[in-house]
Amino acid sequence: MSQFKLFNAVINGNYDDVMTCIEQNVDINQPHWEGDGKPPILLSVENGHVDIIRLLCSHNCDVNARTIHGETALHLAISSKKNIYESLELLLTHGCDPNIQENLQGQTPLHYLVRHMIKHDDYSEAALNCLKNLVESSLPNIVDNRKRTPLHRAAYGHAKVDCVKILLCCGTKLQNNRGETPLHEALETDGNLDMIKLLADNSDLSLPNNYGETPLHVVARKRRWDVLKYLISRHAPINVKDLKGNTALHLVAERGYSEAVCLLTSCKDIEVNAQNFEGLTPLHVAVESGFQTVVELLLKADNCDVSLQTKQAQTALDLAQQEYRSRSQPELHDMLFSEIKKRQSDKII
Repeated sequence: MSQFKLFNAVINGNYDDVMTCIEQNVDINQPHWEGDGKPPILLSVENGHVDIIRLLCSHNCDVNARTIHGETALHLAISSKKNIYESLELLLTHGCDPNIQENLQGQTPLHYLVRHMIKHDDYSEAALNCLKNLVESSLPNIVDNRKRTPLHRAAYGHAKVDCVKILLCCGTKLQNNRGETPLHEALETDGNLDMIKLLADNSDLSLPNNYGETPLHVVARKRRWDVLKYLISRHAPINVKDLKGNTALHLVAERGYSEAVCLLTSCKDIEVNAQNFEGLTPLHVAVESGFQTVVELLLKADNCDVSLQTKQAQTALDLAQQEYRSRSQPELHDMLFSEIKKRQSDKII
């Protein structure tokens, strides 16, 4: 009966009854088996009763008790959304282990807190101070089951810069199970420019994901020209090839992104004639995709070689002369033919 009284008192926030049970030597670590198996400390945290949390901790309860899903009091303090920051500070002060991972996704309390701050747009002073305290008290680069650090989670969820700054100690080079760094995740989800700049300034811009894509490849796919300009200014490698042998210039040429083609071809070290593993140059893919403006821009680029052949022994002009393309876009053939004639004439002169 006394044990049942303790559970009731904890759940309902009755401090005096909890104190009476403790004085009667009722086991404060006994799980509530008639409920969901949580001991009093987890029940008090779940219900946000800070005074009872303090009381139980001061009487040496097991602060690292876990739910059937492996969550600790720190996890529950965050997921309960009740007196989160006061509960977290109190639990950390009494030695609750911040490095324990729950069983379902392998997330630490730090993963939970970052997710909470993003979901509820809570970047208050109390939230940021608690985040800093949790980072300093834990191993912040622990990864979950998808090999994501809390910084990955912040980047994916477009956390504000103040939050990301605190989490930089998680390590910007760590890669998730897709080989993505936090910067990759921010780019894939169209993160805000300030956050991306902060990550880019602290990241290795040459690191590829599992598909061989550097951050520049991702930007090329996502049409973020503000980011493209910034990465170029930070000397991001521009000629790296992905698993198909494509450079960022291949990707933007294939998609008809003329502004990006201008930006990349204006770079001093750009390899405008880079060939992918099928032997296609950016000019080939632009012709194949039928983007006349891009073809024109590439032809104006320094050292653009119109004579290069694919693995199928086809030049850009050969591709333009294919029957279906010559019917639908004869101007591509005319442009290439005219350029070749002009170059031949210039050589003779």
